[in-house]
Amino acid sequence: MCGRFANPDKTQAEMLEIVEGFLYTSPVIDPDAPMVASGWNIKPTQHIRMIYQRDDDIVATAARWWFVPDWFKGSVKQWKPTTFNARIETAPEKPTFRKAWSSSHCIIPALGYYEWSGEKSDRRPNYITLDTNEPSLFFAGLHSMLADGTRTCTMLTREASPQIAHIHPRMPIILTSEEIKLWIGGKLATNVQSTLGTGWDGRFKFHEVRKFGRDDDDPALIEPIDRLI
Repeated sequence: MCGRFANPDKTQAEMLEIVEGFLYTSPVIDPDAPMVASGWNIKPTQHIRMIYQRDDDIVATAARWWFVPDWFKGSVKQWKPTTFNARIETAPEKPTFRKAWSSSHCIIPALGYYEWSGEKSDRRPNYITLDTNEPSLFFAGLHSMLADGTRTCTMLTREASPQIAHIHPRMPIILTSEEIKLWIGGKLATNVQSTLGTGWDGRFKFHEVRKFGRDDDDPALIEPIDRLI
């Protein structure tokens, strides 16, 4: 599961430059996108940056991080299932995600994410990112547009890479640079469920960080705990 991630504030120009570097094209800016959450402790139900393909255009917009299928007739707050994550093993067949899997892929930029480990009475956060010089990583996601114009999204998860499985058995799918454009264009092979997100195996960086509260937001959140003692 991924229920918190870090995506520090960048100007729109900076983020577009990063996206353009991965996709080799300039994204179209959605003028009606709501303001996005940024910082070191981004949470489900907040609006987050999201990139998807519309016809031949790559569109940069925002979506509420808690997926609601477009066939749902109520408001997002009336949707009760927990859907900020979706399992890649079941998303293609699950009624909630089936339509989005076939036609509404997206990518979600981030710097890294948090996962908790340890005994239930003393769960401790770990910060996980990639051993790379790239300025951002991109999660594989699905998105939807509701009748009232609200866009929502979810992050796909899979079995954790062996390198980080001791922290948590699941992980968000992080796309390689080769996979990003194929993913949002819906052009990956049919056996994608067994391979998507494995390209970074063995190339993770991770460390325990201090415990933090729901609304804490500071660069110190991602610092190794031994630097803070």
